Amino acid sequence: MRQNTDDETSAPPGYGVHSVDLDRSFRSIALVLPSRLLQTLSEERLAAEAVKAQEELDLRNSRSATASPPPTPFAPRSGLGSELDPVIEKKELEEAAAETAKAAETEGFIAVHDVLEPLKLIKDHKARTPDKDIHRRNEALYKQLKVKGNYRVLAQPVIGRRDYKRLCRAFPHFLPVLELVRDQFAFARLTGKPFLIPPILLGGDPGIGKTRFSQELAKALGTDIHRMPFDNGRNASSLLGSDKHWGNTTYGSVFETVVLGRYANPVILLDEIDKAGKRREGDAVASLHSLLEPVTSSHVRDISLDFEFNASRVVWIATANELDRIPASLRSRFQEFWIEQPTGAQALQMAEVIAQEVHQEMNLPGFQPPAKQLVRFVAHLSAREQIQALKRAYAAARVDRRHQIALTDLPEQVHRDASEFSGEDTPPAGLLH
Repeated sequence: MRQNTDDETSAPPGYGVHSVDLDRSFRSIALVLPSRLLQTLSEERLAAEAVKAQEELDLRNSRSATASPPPTPFAPRSGLGSELDPVIEKKELEEAAAETAKAAETEGFIAVHDVLEPLKLIKDHKARTPDKDIHRRNEALYKQLKVKGNYRVLAQPVIGRRDYKRLCRAFPHFLPVLELVRDQFAFARLTGKPFLIPPILLGGDPGIGKTRFSQELAKALGTDIHRMPFDNGRNASSLLGSDKHWGNTTYGSVFETVVLGRYANPVILLDEIDKAGKRREGDAVASLHSLLEPVTSSHVRDISLDFEFNASRVVWIATANELDRIPASLRSRFQEFWIEQPTGAQALQMAEVIAQEVHQEMNLPGFQPPAKQLVRFVAHLSAREQIQALKRAYAAARVDRRHQIALTDLPEQVHRDASEFSGEDTPPAGLLH
């Protein structure tokens, strides 16, 4: 088929002339066709030529290929959409592991799963579930884990003497917890044994800084923190995945944090664990009974993926307001601490540390740190409220082209409180925790 461009000017608007030679007996037959039909015919011609070219290329490739079949032929299962050969993948996983194992063990890495464990994600798809979405998810996870390997960084703590003192100043009411961490760190250095922190349960009233302390401790340990709040209706699948036979199956937070994360020893914060409760879908904290035990935690299994991994290096911190709502069998697995409200002197000390941290974070050249008297005016607020108030004060002062915050930059309630004791050195004790 050829488009006859010689007579196009004779076609009415919206039409075009097409030349056809059916059996080579005529030079051409001119057809006047709508322009849209002409476009369709042109596209069909191009598609047919592409198919023919591909067939010719395939034929040439098949002739040049060796006549003998590969030693381990692999035929993908129909409908699964996967072209990964488990035999080849097994060999590549073993070769990659052999290259990295020796270096990893000497440079602060640790294996978080067996070398061949990821193969479970791509083997026997059909026997596990017919759900194609799950097949695609598992194949994507396999490719990700193949690149990451089975070793993860073993984060090294940065708890020097200065860092320890800073934490003690910032969280004086958490001193017993910090002493536990310090002793475990010293024991590991003296004996050469791994630095391990037992599961910690922090009880206390709302607003005393349990979550913020956990975040700062994770920084001192040099690792990441993953927060799991239990006040929003978590179910039994949150930690170790949901049943793999469900259509909406998903892997759990522990697999995501350890196997897909950067560190073998992250901090997992079980925030407000006393609000977990039992739901129709199952007990949200039941799997913690095995996760918190050193022996069983080295071989935990994500239900959704049927994937076994090592979670024994995880640093577990749980917070609660009402300890008696936590099952006794679970409480017994924690080192338990009840955190009291800070005294007036401790609150003033904590406020000074927070002010220093906010000043460093704002990083405004030429800006003066907050005056000690102004810091004392906000010491009765929670840590979160102090940070918010000081940041707003910095912004207000900067907009006003000043290089130091003033009392008027702080929240209105702080103004009123300050006016009541304007002649005193420190706020009344009743304003402080």
